[in-house]
Amino acid sequence: MPVYRCYSPAGLLNRATKSRIAREITAIHTQMTGAPELYVNVLFQEIADGDCFVAGQTAAHSYLFGLIRHGRDLDTRQQMLRQLSRMWTAITGQPESELLVMLTEVDPANAMEAGVVLPEPGHEARWFTEIQSP
Repeated sequence: MPVYRCYSPAGLLNRATKSRIAREITAIHTQMTGAPELYVNVLFQEIADGDCFVAGQTAAHSYLFGLIRHGRDLDTRQQMLRQLSRMWTAITGQPESELLVMLTEVDPANAMEAGVVLPEPGHEARWFTEIQSP
């Protein structure tokens, strides 16, 4: 946790671009939340031509959906949205008018990683101890 899912038109992103975006998402998330890099997961999926519609018409839009732990203040979340949007457009050249960025908060009590229920933000030290214990 968190999980960032990136959907983009087929052919927009190559391997190097995906790697750069993943590094940037990780940096934005960790700088804004203080969460460890180990937490950040980034997934990519291409949208085939004709599989994306906006206002009933085919479109070449991209989507960046982040599932993050509940507990971040509004200012932090909105700063993350702005930084994620700017990062995507700077790296891909795609205009912001063709990008939707959304953060969804998840109660950490409803998520498990490495066999241990996730901690509240700011309580990661105990979680690390639990996942490292045999």
